[in-house]
Amino acid sequence: MVILTGKNLGERHKHLNAKVKEAREKLVDFDELKQKPEQSDVDKLFKIALASKYMNIDYIVEVLKCGDPLYISKALKCDWMYDDKYAHIINPEYLQNNIIPFMSTKMKKKMLTGISIHVRNESRAAEFYNYCMDIGCTNIAIKFLYFTSDNFKLEVLKDPSKRVYLPPNDEDGADLKHLIGSSFTLAEVFLEFDFINTNRVLSDLRYLYTFSEDKYLNLLEKYTAMKSWQIERFLGLRISKSIMTKHKDRVLKKSKLYVSILNKNAIIKYSTAEDAKMYAIAFFPNDINEFWWNKNYLSDQKYYLDKITTGKFQFIKEIFTSKFPEEEFEMQLRFYERNCYEIMTAEEKETWALQQIASGKEILGKDQDYKWYKFINFEKAFKEMKKLVLITPDRTKRADMMLILVESAKNQRELETLLKHFYERHVNEQKYVKENFLDKVMNYFNVYDFDTDCWEALNIMFHNLEVYSSTDFISKSEYRIIALIYHIIHDIQIPQALRNHIASGLHFYLLKNNTEKLTTEQTEKVFQYLFNLYMDKIREFENVPYDDEVKGSLRKYIFNILDLLTEYEKTKEHIPELVNHFIKLDWSEFKHHRLVQSASEHAPPLNLLRDLKSDSKLLIEHLPLVKKKINESFTFNISTVLKKLRIYFSQDVAKECLIFFNSWLDEEKLWHKEAQAIVHALFQLGGENFKVDLMKKFAPKEATIDHSKIDEKLLRIQMAICSHVLYSRPPVPLECILMYLKGDYVPFGLPMFNALLSNLPLPLCMNFVENLLDKPVSVQKHGIRLAFQCFDTQNFNTVILRAWKKKKNVSLRAVIFDALYNKITMVTSDQEALFNTLKSIILTLRHDDDDEIFNLITSCKLPEHFSIESIEVAWKVVRQFPPKLTNLNRMYGLISCITKYVQKLRQDFVYEIVDTFIASEFKPNEGDAKEKLSLEAISLIESKWRLTVYFIVYLNDDDLDKKIELTRLILMKCFMSHEENKHSLIQTGMRFISQLENASYSQTPSRFVNINSLMQSVIQTLQGVFTMEEIYLQIWELQLGIVARKAINKLAHENTVHVFAKEVGNLVKEHVDKGLFFYSFMLRIHSLLHQKIINVTNTLEHQDVDDFCVKLCRELLLFEMIEIYWLVLYLLPVYSSDLTSKVDRNDYVYITNTLNNLNNKEIRFYMFNKFAGPGQDLILN
Repeated sequence: MVILTGKNLGERHKHLNAKVKEAREKLVDFDELKQKPEQSDVDKLFKIALASKYMNIDYIVEVLKCGDPLYISKALKCDWMYDDKYAHIINPEYLQNNIIPFMSTKMKKKMLTGISIHVRNESRAAEFYNYCMDIGCTNIAIKFLYFTSDNFKLEVLKDPSKRVYLPPNDEDGADLKHLIGSSFTLAEVFLEFDFINTNRVLSDLRYLYTFSEDKYLNLLEKYTAMKSWQIERFLGLRISKSIMTKHKDRVLKKSKLYVSILNKNAIIKYSTAEDAKMYAIAFFPNDINEFWWNKNYLSDQKYYLDKITTGKFQFIKEIFTSKFPEEEFEMQLRFYERNCYEIMTAEEKETWALQQIASGKEILGKDQDYKWYKFINFEKAFKEMKKLVLITPDRTKRADMMLILVESAKNQRELETLLKHFYERHVNEQKYVKENFLDKVMNYFNVYDFDTDCWEALNIMFHNLEVYSSTDFISKSEYRIIALIYHIIHDIQIPQALRNHIASGLHFYLLKNNTEKLTTEQTEKVFQYLFNLYMDKIREFENVPYDDEVKGSLRKYIFNILDLLTEYEKTKEHIPELVNHFIKLDWSEFKHHRLVQSASEHAPPLNLLRDLKSDSKLLIEHLPLVKKKINESFTFNISTVLKKLRIYFSQDVAKECLIFFNSWLDEEKLWHKEAQAIVHALFQLGGENFKVDLMKKFAPKEATIDHSKIDEKLLRIQMAICSHVLYSRPPVPLECILMYLKGDYVPFGLPMFNALLSNLPLPLCMNFVENLLDKPVSVQKHGIRLAFQCFDTQNFNTVILRAWKKKKNVSLRAVIFDALYNKITMVTSDQEALFNTLKSIILTLRHDDDDEIFNLITSCKLPEHFSIESIEVAWKVVRQFPPKLTNLNRMYGLISCITKYVQKLRQDFVYEIVDTFIASEFKPNEGDAKEKLSLEAISLIESKWRLTVYFIVYLNDDDLDKKIELTRLILMKCFMSHEENKHSLIQTGMRFISQLENASYSQTPSRFVNINSLMQSVIQTLQGVFTMEEIYLQIWELQLGIVARKAINKLAHENTVHVFAKEVGNLVKEHVDKGLFFYSFMLRIHSLLHQKIINVTNTLEHQDVDDFCVKLCRELLLFEMIEIYWLVLYLLPVYSSDLTSKVDRNDYVYITNTLNNLNNKEIRFYMFNKFAGPGQDLILN
């Protein structure tokens, strides 16, 4: 038996290592040692460590199968066993057959993770990747994938079923770097995925730039997402510098791309003024609103526009005018509001401001033109403003004019003139006016740099505002601080009144803020002056008898000096000795000041693990503190230290701790947290017999808890046992656990179920689950869930089918179905066998089964081919259920799924549903029965109509005739009925036709030829039953639909408009020739046509609706028919600022000119009414 000595954890570690080293040097016979029984964990750890030294793979394999997580974890640290030399053991097949069946789930994952860290052989890594994917350990599989060959990675990336398990990028891009390596092929394949943020990926792949600059830049140019909400600067300074210096040609060729993602500093440093002009043109928005509002172009692009040192304003104006020829630039209000004038030179601003004043447009508002003077040189602005002030009665506006002049002043002489003028002419204004004026001055100028003359002009205002008065309070105390600072840094004698105010106290926060504009030397000068001032005041009390009166007088000076030191980030050491002396005499007053408050003298927080690492005697001494700490803190945790005690101190300290916690258990009262901590400690430290006795002692005698009679302490202990028995190592016997799994105690043990599944070796786990399945329903539910995770597929199928057939409890059946369904979605191996079990279960569903089962079926979360088959099987069962409301809802859900997958389901299966539905829908006297139907039944009927429609429009060449015949049959049953409800049936038929038309656009364009044949048959059926007067608009809608699908079916999208216009024109001409075109229907025909245009653009996803309409109108004009002209007038959108970026203006002008030149008075009247209005012109150029 190995006995460890040492006062702390570190020494015992060293002692164990020394014994292992000694045994290795003495060449101890390991076979002989192996036979000796272990008395403690240390004995076993000693053998494992020695076996590792001897590289005894057989013993390490035995340990891996032992089931104890401590020993297995120690064995997994034998790095040598992962070498290729031992690949005959460390491979998926051997592990699966010989080791994993004896391991817990947790240890299995830990072992696979350990292998992933060490295995670097590409073929071995690929084997383990496939194995981990098959058993559902996708996170570990990814770790192996990093070290497979590029070809293998490529296969994985191209396989959608495996690609979805790739992890999202971590913060530093390490995962992606491991996956891609130096392969540009892999990088490009990865960037093709539609679920990633390509810019983030390109950022993480920037290391590829060092392998091939051109290849990386090619990726960058191809895959960077340029949408405003996606784009961000993701390339750093170093790579940006390289790109700007070595690949400037690329930057200039694709400026918008590179300038959006490169580092700003690199762009600025390595760009010329001419480069900046190219950037400016590239980024200039096409939408006027984007220029002014959505983004402030000039503000966003300022960093490189500043490279243009001459002619910047004129350059931007030229671009703006070329983009938006009808828009004003600098003369409109938005130019001013968006601060665009910052691109102007001072001379340009002055010229601009004078132009605005001269124009008299008053774009800033009525009588607000005086604001332009802030852009005009001071001499001229001062002269004009004085005149304006004299004639302005509004006091507020006069004050605002003075503020404008502050912005106009550019140097101290101009400011001095303004200050003197203000004092002479405005000194009698209200105080807030004067304060606002001075605040503006201080915002625009650094007061502390003023020379003597300028300061005196300001200082006279300070006198007027009582800065130097003896008044205790003034509205702007900050002015006193500014005056004080100026006097100090310029060595001007400070007025006595100001000194008195300083002595009585300052706003030190304001003082600190106002010294931020000073140099370091000036700041120190201000600090030193105030420090000396307060110390002089304190020294006056040095030799005075200390009494209450002195104490009260001293306090303000001591607080002042402490606050001063604090604000200027001084430390406790900077407090003068004399101040410290007085602080001690008045400690109760100053002890809470943050500067003097010394570091807490409290004892360090209780940390038993730290004690164990230092000296185990400390841990014993501090054990009584555990009681208090557990009740005070929610985060205090003793689990780790208990594990260390159990392993390395089992013969001494652990026994003392066990006695402590066991005696604590005997106390009269225990709080919840105390009971939890005690029981946890007992399960960690106690031997097997001790733990068995503990569980038997407190085992519940009854399944039901009578809270009115049960002892609270006993209940808390029982609850703690239920939730902490899982921490026992080795696990307590199964029969002891089962004593607590009954009745009201089951909820207390919920943490136990998953924990035991994870921690128990597989044989024990299976035994545990089998016992759970024989327990009451409340326990069986958990056993069923666990069975899905611990049984192999063959045993699992047998157990689950037996349980399903045996169980009548609805909630239990729902648990079985839910667990089986979810297992199929998660695993990749044995899915077929599991699905066969699921099908068998579905075939035996009952109408009283839980809705959750049917909701799962219709959720279609299984692989698609399984989902489709499960829907078919479920429908065969559910359609036979009694027509209760619940069953009708279930049928509705299934029919909706069948509609969704109608193209992938067996067509004979769908046809049978449709045929049965149509036969039942048109039974004699069915109309009377429908009036009594519930909302659920009506919804089911509507869903079957929807299925019928989608089934019919899913047309192939081989079933076209059959579906045309089915459609004709349905329509004739609707239109030729002799029932009393024939009008209702006609409406049903018309609704059915509309649904066919609308659903047709959900199909691929390759089916449109067949769909048009179907719709032509519908038209013929309508014409054979009704007169033209009855179905005029219905025929129009169907014929326009045929036209739209003909246009969509053209392969070249750019020809769509041409084909559409030609077909529409021919259709109108046909109606005109037949005398069937009526102007009174024009608005309705236009509405139908516009809807078809939307169908076309939505299907093709390539064009804006308004743009399509304009192009279509231009093409339609080729027909030169008055009917077409009117149709064009209805279709043509009104030209507005929102439309400018969407449509081709040349097309629009061509259309309006053509219509205007027809000399048709009615058309001209209509054009002005729709497109212009009173006082406005048509857009004809």
